[in-house]
Amino acid sequence: MKYLLTLASALLLFVACGSDDNSTTPSGPSTDSEASRAVMIYMAAENNLTVIDIANNSGHRYLKEDLKEITEGSKSLASNQRVFIFVDSVVTDKTQKGLPYIAEVHDGKVTKLKEFDSDFYSCDPARFQEVVGWMTSNVKAKGYGLVLWGHADGWMVEDSVASSSLTSRRAYGLDTGKDTGGSSKWMNITQMAKALKTLPKLDFIFADCCNMMCAEVGYELRDVTSYLIGSPAEIPGPGAPYDKVLPLLFKNDSDLYRSIVDTYYNYYKDYLQNPPSGDSYAKGHSVPLAAIDTKYMADLATATRNVLDQFEGGYPVSPSSPDVSGIAYYWAYETPIMYDMRAVLKTHLSSSAFEQWDKVYQQAVPYYRMSMRWLTIYNGYPYHDLKGDFYSFNQDTDMYGCVSMFFPKSETQYTGGKYKYNITSNNFGWNHMIDWSRYGW
Repeated sequence: MKYLLTLASALLLFVACGSDDNSTTPSGPSTDSEASRAVMIYMAAENNLTVIDIANNSGHRYLKEDLKEITEGSKSLASNQRVFIFVDSVVTDKTQKGLPYIAEVHDGKVTKLKEFDSDFYSCDPARFQEVVGWMTSNVKAKGYGLVLWGHADGWMVEDSVASSSLTSRRAYGLDTGKDTGGSSKWMNITQMAKALKTLPKLDFIFADCCNMMCAEVGYELRDVTSYLIGSPAEIPGPGAPYDKVLPLLFKNDSDLYRSIVDTYYNYYKDYLQNPPSGDSYAKGHSVPLAAIDTKYMADLATATRNVLDQFEGGYPVSPSSPDVSGIAYYWAYETPIMYDMRAVLKTHLSSSAFEQWDKVYQQAVPYYRMSMRWLTIYNGYPYHDLKGDFYSFNQDTDMYGCVSMFFPKSETQYTGGKYKYNITSNNFGWNHMIDWSRYGW
């Protein structure tokens, strides 16, 4: 989730500028020849990532600034590299219809190709399938990529369009329903995977949103994309520097994920050499980032299931909880959760058991860059203070792998509260493989 909305004024000074040209005159790539790759940037922005009220300057300008960056970055594209944007934003003044649309961006020009005749939830899996399917069916290309822009909770449970069942929901793309008078909804990641399974397999999904680099999400999306790239933690509100990242979306394999991770990481590391007031704790740090090679996720699930029995002293049987003290976690709303999986296993396994497991991990997660602190809103939150906990994390960066995993615990929030982690986690394919019931959970 793009949590860092309080940093808008400072960080937006850091965002690159580009053309505001919204020309509808076709230009750039030939529609007759096969593209080397076509990429859809799915911008779920009917939420607080859009300026809500121009007159009062309320809300945030992240959508506008990222559209400028995308337009600027498109000037670097070759004629056989095609980028499309889907935009669902909040109506910001009475002269706008606020209807979702699809456009192509090339050579600094935005060409609107399709405007929908009514507003809809961008987090509706059927509409998501329709939009991404439009690209794959209308654009001849050797491969396809998808960028998820907006909010996300990883495997967390939120109100969903896809299901009324609390136990089957996972969240991406918050849509507040503001333009239709509806309530806030999210997309079920399982439903996202089902929608994408009907389309050509993607070369990559680049999740420019929070908390998506978790074992549960990587496993769920393993059949629909070759690579998943993003952060296990919060990302800053402005997200990726698209003017720099856009040309990188057309690289292949290790050049693809390494260049995206390095560019994103270095961008915020440079910025945080002199962070704004109130964020000095993050000075010299960046954003934890990783790439998952999904063809190894089933192997990693099996290896993880098997190695839990080798915990020194045995894996804790309910109601005993695993000791995760001092290990970095990436989520802390009700209580710390989404602990770094590699660090947990390295802490509790013998050297030989960990080394064998880590061989599989390094295949499944071939590249990552850890940051021991990152920009966060969790400062004196009603439930927890992540900024304070940064100082208690084990600082041995060699422990970490920048992918989180759920470990059941006996804390009240794990058994009750809003999210009921011990219950909802059992609905994920990854946790079916792990089978926590073996330990009484």
